[in-house]
Amino acid sequence: MIKLLKDKFNSMEEKIKKIMKHGFIFSFLVCMLGIGLLLAYDLNANLDLYYIGLSVFRLSLFFSVEFLICGIAIDTIKKQIC
Repeated sequence: MIKLLKDKFNSMEEKIKKIMKHGFIFSFLVCMLGIGLLLAYDLNANLDLYYIGLSVFRLSLFFSVEFLICGIAIDTIKKQIC
């Protein structure tokens, strides 16, 4: 399964790869923000920080999966059209 995804990623157009890489970087930064909020909750014990940090962390995971799936889908559609 991982080999299939790796082969798909290597055969993509450069523009799509670039967008996906920037998307993964954005997702990583949002993930770090969520982890920072969770660490702040650990130090402060404010329950609102926990829920906000957990939501931001989950959002970053959804973003990374979304960039992966949409990148593969767009590349597949472009290859079928041309």
